[in-house]
Amino acid sequence: MVTIKDVAKRASVAVSTASRILSNSTTEKFSEATQTRVLRASLELGYRVNFAARALASGETRIIASVFPRIYDTPFTALASLQILSGIEAFCSENGYHTLLSSPRIIDGQVDSGFVNMLASGYPDGMIIDSHFQIDPIMAVVEQFGIPTIALGYSSHPYRLQSDNFLGGELIMQHILELGHRQIGIIALPDGVSPAADQRLMGMRVITDAVGLDFASFPRVNGNFSSDSGATAAAALVAAQPELTAILAINDRMAMGAILQLQALNYPIPERLSVTGFDDLPRASEFNPSITTINQQLASWGKLSMQLLLDVMAGQQPEPLVVQPRLVIRKSTARCPTHN
Repeated sequence: MVTIKDVAKRASVAVSTASRILSNSTTEKFSEATQTRVLRASLELGYRVNFAARALASGETRIIASVFPRIYDTPFTALASLQILSGIEAFCSENGYHTLLSSPRIIDGQVDSGFVNMLASGYPDGMIIDSHFQIDPIMAVVEQFGIPTIALGYSSHPYRLQSDNFLGGELIMQHILELGHRQIGIIALPDGVSPAADQRLMGMRVITDAVGLDFASFPRVNGNFSSDSGATAAAALVAAQPELTAILAINDRMAMGAILQLQALNYPIPERLSVTGFDDLPRASEFNPSITTINQQLASWGKLSMQLLLDVMAGQQPEPLVVQPRLVIRKSTARCPTHN
């Protein structure tokens, strides 16, 4: 079997140099010529890094588990999750770490055994877990194994990164009210399913209370974050309340489904109905019409969460990081038709 010593000999470098280059170590910098010789030697000899041996020797695997629990979607269909995961993977690749993607299920209150076995193996050095939904059983299992962890979203975990969803809810409702809308429908999630969604609704309520409107009287249909559920909810809202002039969806995907359904029902957007989303997914700016939404800086979450995790892995105790959202006004909203 080809060893790291064989690679070092072929490249005319020290074994330690070959090892650091092939492990993408960032602690030392080597010339481009040296890196090229080592990489060429490893390819010519067919050398493969033995991660198990490295873990035994160093006590670390340099593997980070990215955990996106399977609630409504897998992370492969949840676009917000993909943005975050992309940032985590990019940071890991640039800093000598590797990403392990896990999407555990909760069945009858129990976490699937494959996820538990992965934690018990000691395979990941650290973990970043999406806690935007109620995933108490998963968090309880994670805490049992003492793996350094960063939680994304609302959580009791001491080390976490989250968006100010309450402020986001305030910003989007304030925008709609400033456009003169008062007949407003809401596409949300059932209460208690997603703390982030609950916070968005609370922010909306504060703004309506401030101007003397009863948020509880606004018609509301719950979805499940998917575009299909947004389409179904929008159809139900306009069927029950045809006088609506605006619909606020709790995320972009439901807003997209709502817009497509409303257009199919011959509701011009935004001339007849304004529609808003939340998240500012990449597609939101390309949609027809482009969607007014709340930008949560999701593209930066991967890097920020990895930086927090490395602090925890180094024995530090970082404070929770709250990302400030901003309103992005696009073409899916306009002044209320009765206020033009």
